Amino acid sequence: KYVLASQATATDADFDGIESVVGHEYFHNWTGTRITCRDWFQLSLKEGLTVFRDQEFSQDMCASASARAVKRIEDVRVLRTAQFPEDAGPMAHPVRPDSYIEINNFYTVTIYEKGSEVVRMMQTLASEGADDASGRLGFAKGMKLYFERFDGQAVTCDDFAQSIADANPKSALARLLPQFKRWYSQAGTPRLGGQGEYNAAAQTYTLTFTQSCAPTTGQSTKEPFVIPVRLGLVGNSGAALPLQVQGGLAGITDSHVMVVTNPTQSITFTGVTQEPVPSILRGFSAPVVLDFDYTDTQLLTLLAFDNDPFNRWEAGQRLALRLAMNSIAAPADSTGSGVLNDAYIEAMRNVLRHPTLDAAFKELVLTLPSETYIAEQMPVVDPQRIHAVREAMRLQLAAALHADWQWAFDAHQTPGAYTPDAGSSGRRALVGMALFNLCLAATQSGDSVWPGKALQRFKEASNMTDRFNALQALVGSGHALATQALAAFHALFKGEALVIDKWFSLQAATPDRLGQVLPAVRQLLKHPDFNLRNPNRARSLIFSYCNNNPGGFHRQDAAGYVFWAERVIEIDGTNPQVAARLARALDRWKKLAEPYRSAAREALSRVAAKPDLSSDTREVIDRALAD
Repeated sequence: KYVLASQATATDADFDGIESVVGHEYFHNWTGTRITCRDWFQLSLKEGLTVFRDQEFSQDMCASASARAVKRIEDVRVLRTAQFPEDAGPMAHPVRPDSYIEINNFYTVTIYEKGSEVVRMMQTLASEGADDASGRLGFAKGMKLYFERFDGQAVTCDDFAQSIADANPKSALARLLPQFKRWYSQAGTPRLGGQGEYNAAAQTYTLTFTQSCAPTTGQSTKEPFVIPVRLGLVGNSGAALPLQVQGGLAGITDSHVMVVTNPTQSITFTGVTQEPVPSILRGFSAPVVLDFDYTDTQLLTLLAFDNDPFNRWEAGQRLALRLAMNSIAAPADSTGSGVLNDAYIEAMRNVLRHPTLDAAFKELVLTLPSETYIAEQMPVVDPQRIHAVREAMRLQLAAALHADWQWAFDAHQTPGAYTPDAGSSGRRALVGMALFNLCLAATQSGDSVWPGKALQRFKEASNMTDRFNALQALVGSGHALATQALAAFHALFKGEALVIDKWFSLQAATPDRLGQVLPAVRQLLKHPDFNLRNPNRARSLIFSYCNNNPGGFHRQDAAGYVFWAERVIEIDGTNPQVAARLARALDRWKKLAEPYRSAAREALSRVAAKPDLSSDTREVIDRALAD
């Protein structure tokens, strides 16, 4: 899938994917081939480390700081929507598991993506002083020592961690290595609670953190982790405040890494002349859930001024999530169109029109939290309520920023020859978002101008990114012109398998209106171009519906679950690995509200009742049903 590309058939995301995948496999020469794993339990030694290397490589290919942050944000979104749920579900396991039932189920987001985050924390903790605040120099020394020690050998995660520590004997990693390695042995996502206290008379600001981790299968109690918390303080005017740690060495910076090792731990900054807004977990310095009771005003300050791009994005996400949760908790008939308040809308307008922020970064800030991410924040999940609220938020943002979307569409065009560089692809992403919102607003108002422009752009586009973005705008907004555009797209690319995968996927993942998506998906199963035995094709239609369309999948009549059970059983007969992946779509069924919960259990039980179910799928289903 990610080897060859041309602008006619591949999107900017495909070009990025090729760069990342080819980089990943090339980096395996050292971290995987020349130095490999002693046994299967050490799989993250090569995969987590190599994911970290390919993530860093992709960031290095970006230009500005906010463009580099785009890659980091994209990686964290995957972690939060795929790995955090895995850590909280029946398939939870440590980065270095100590047992397995089916080796095919071993290749997980925990071993790959969380494994990468463990390596990233090692880099942060490898710092031996202010001249290497990021830890990158120390980590490079550690990698050099690792290669020198173990070239041509099969080794362990412990060997790798010891090499990084030995190369940096004065680092926090060397001092805390035995405790740090709990990241390899303990499953689950730690929660980091935080509170701030400002003493105006003493001009001090104290942050107190608490850490905890919920029980997981086979691990009822957890020992404290080593959590590097990169933080800064932002003044009310938006300026970064100088940091002087009480009792610390002389030297003032605007960023500091606090290493949390205890259940409760505090840090005090001195010489703080105004009550600050804390910017915590900058760059997502540890794979944890941060619980900090920010006010809306504090979040708006971080969104507007924080010099850490990740936390600017995070502030916007927290604001949107808070508004969504408030609306979800309100009576269902009160959702209307007023989920978003004026302060949030104005903040999004300011981001959209910001003169220096990277276009790709703007697109991410303006993207609302996904339905999956919203669901993960709730103890009991009503998928249709979440879907209704998020759709109301999208419609409100489309209408409220209508003039701004028009400006963004016009101001970020990319004339000239196509190039898939970070700057150009970012502008195309923002133009695509603007077009989508303009079509969404037009579909609601009955206006035909922007849908007509989208169809024209679809026909005249010189590259797949612009063409597919225009198609998405029509399909995703539910406009009548979508049918014509979908037919034209299929006719244009009938012989291009990877492009037709996009065609199937778009229809399966489109927002559900009046329950029309599942009947369309069932019809597409009969399409001459659909082949269940082709894993990419099966993923493009079935996985897109079951995994990427919560509003369409979690139906009150349970028809989505019936469809899921049929497909798991059918695919299991020919490709157990793919079936086991699909089986995980109902991993988190116990969080569902009724009637979804009972219906999901019934669907799982139906699959479990199949006597000749593969060991791959049996492991997933049995663990999901276990009490």
